[in-house]
Amino acid sequence: MSFVKNWDQLVIDHHKQSETKIIKKEQDDFWEDKVEGFIPQELPDYNDPSLSFLLSNLPPKSSVLDLGGGAGRLSIPLAQNNYSVTIIDSSKAMIRAADKHANHLKLNNVKTFHSTWEEYKNENFDHIICAHVMYGVFNIKNFILKMLSSVNSDVIIIMYDHSPQSHLADIWELYYSEKRINLPGITELENVITELSLKYKFYDIDEYNLPVFDDFDSLLNSVISQIFITPDKESIEKLSNVLKNYMTIDKDQFVFPLNLKRKLKGIVIDKV
Repeated sequence: MSFVKNWDQLVIDHHKQSETKIIKKEQDDFWEDKVEGFIPQELPDYNDPSLSFLLSNLPPKSSVLDLGGGAGRLSIPLAQNNYSVTIIDSSKAMIRAADKHANHLKLNNVKTFHSTWEEYKNENFDHIICAHVMYGVFNIKNFILKMLSSVNSDVIIIMYDHSPQSHLADIWELYYSEKRINLPGITELENVITELSLKYKFYDIDEYNLPVFDDFDSLLNSVISQIFITPDKESIEKLSNVLKNYMTIDKDQFVFPLNLKRKLKGIVIDKV
């Protein structure tokens, strides 16, 4: 199977598996109750490795499309550094938050659109940035080629080496008695880009430890939402037993028993 087909199949299989566990809610926008964690600070955080990476790769005052930019965690700081920024996102809640924050900061160089990339009108920008969006993208070839057809210079993609919830695969398997199908990460994306014969550069941005938890309830609540546990007494008790047997305790904190770091990487793809 080609790398492109393998990527698309992983995305299909992951979503199918997830959908068998997700409890349908009346709330249509998945991100509506998660927006607060994605709003940038009032002043740019120049210690943010992702922001520093973008600033070092974007010529001053260029036009930038932030694809799947959410509430503007990266693009609003770019606007504060005199870039002309456009944010598109499929979440209305995220776009509302981006608009509110840009207005609060009195920025007149930020435009927003509520749209998917597939439905977004063709428009050219000097650069497109895409941070932590690609993991779940289906039809990856067309997604990338549309980005390249919409830039004058390059596309900058920021991702982890493995998908953000991949460290929960063991817990998923212990709870559901089935192997978790993880979404692809930047390693698989590099294979796709190579197969498409695109010119690119690969960068190491930073690395992070897996999350630790000061108390069991924080751990429990985090995992419940990420592996789609029904919050009833029986399910909570079952998950609690799984976590107590699986997690390790180090210095009074709950720690994942995985000797790995989450590696943040960037790919800059040149327009061809």
